[in-house]
Amino acid sequence: MASSVPRAWLDGCIRAQRQLDTLVERVTDDIARRPSLLEGWTVGHVLTHLARNADSHRGMVEGAIRGESVAQYPGGPAERERGIQAGFARPATDLIADVKASHRLLEAAWAATTAEVWEVGVGTRRRGLTTIADSVWQRWREVEVHSIDMNLGDVGGPGWDDVSSGYLDVEWDATVADLPARVPDGVTVLLVPGDRPSRTAGSGDQVAIVRGEPRRILAWLVGREDDPSWPLLGPWG
Repeated sequence: MASSVPRAWLDGCIRAQRQLDTLVERVTDDIARRPSLLEGWTVGHVLTHLARNADSHRGMVEGAIRGESVAQYPGGPAERERGIQAGFARPATDLIADVKASHRLLEAAWAATTAEVWEVGVGTRRRGLTTIADSVWQRWREVEVHSIDMNLGDVGGPGWDDVSSGYLDVEWDATVADLPARVPDGVTVLLVPGDRPSRTAGSGDQVAIVRGEPRRILAWLVGREDDPSWPLLGPWG
């Protein structure tokens, strides 16, 4: 029987959050001060962002349960930035506890969501209304990508080769669908991912062939890796 509950997305996101819970246990004060792969952000910045992002999704879910459409960050980008700046320099023990608590509270909100809310509940993100169901996928993306952004391979953190197949499939479809708007003028990108169908994006006369393993191409698509032989895309996300 069909269901409005985004079960595959929930399972994938919760699994990713559990993996993050395990990873953050290895974060020490020194590791929290390391630079991440995001310019200007330490590991502490990324962890604080992930915790506040979980809170922002919980706020939308709890609002939808009340029959309201709540903004992800009621104070806009400034609120998002204030939350990160207020928390990134905390001791590792506080960062760890914060991330884990934010996961538990978000998952409790999801568990309390009725079929009706999964069907018609909405929140408000920067680009406008989003369904509560779709917000699960958006949270999954945050956890998967930012877990890599922390660059914690020396303590068991993931790289792009470790991206889950479930996330890869959903992100691939979503990001490739948005690719035409990001391709430079005059260029057509030909994606050749090997184990899935080739795709084109753009309409220029210059054809740029992007050939590689899907996870490597995905890292380029989401702006995390650069190959000088591949074109520079417009902003992602």
